[in-house]
Amino acid sequence: MNKTSLLALALAAVASLPAHALLANDVSQIAMPTTIDFNGYDGFMTTGPEPLGGGVTFNGDDGTELGAFIRDVGDNGAWGAGKVFAAGGFVGELRFLFEQTTRGAGAFVNHYSTGGLPFAVAVTAYGVGGQVLETHTVPVMTDILSYNEGLFVGIARSQGDIHALSFKGVGVVADDFSFSAPVPEPGTWAMMFAGLGVVGWLGRRRTQR
Repeated sequence: MNKTSLLALALAAVASLPAHALLANDVSQIAMPTTIDFNGYDGFMTTGPEPLGGGVTFNGDDGTELGAFIRDVGDNGAWGAGKVFAAGGFVGELRFLFEQTTRGAGAFVNHYSTGGLPFAVAVTAYGVGGQVLETHTVPVMTDILSYNEGLFVGIARSQGDIHALSFKGVGVVADDFSFSAPVPEPGTWAMMFAGLGVVGWLGRRRTQR
């Protein structure tokens, strides 16, 4: 068996292993991140789909605003004062869909909480078929007098199979959405391996002459 075939088998074996997830609480845990802010929006009310660039499409619940400049987050303080961000409605869902799958993504988030409402944001990663890959509920608690405070929340996986990432929480707010470079589609890998095989074959022919 030649080296190209061995490489193809090794990569296929790695791809077949289960993807281990890491709940990310810092953007440094997202490999080579691209970051999308919402500075290009000015109070745009939308449920999507809204293309954000970089192969990312946004969807939200009723009352979602891109380029929001003020939000009361109850006992967690407030967001605003020169900061623009994405803000969910009362149901509070912000969902980011990737044109090509990625290994990891996350954002700086907070949410409205008071009294009996939970102090938590749920982050969920979805596969290509819409199945839940990972979901985590993360407490986000900031001072009632705070401004623009929150927590980076994301998911990083060893295998690039995240097709969408969502944040859910009452009145959830998010900024600086970051994601890893897209993972090539299976067809792209097949073409690459075929190309490697052709290169190897041509190399052998030249050696034999």
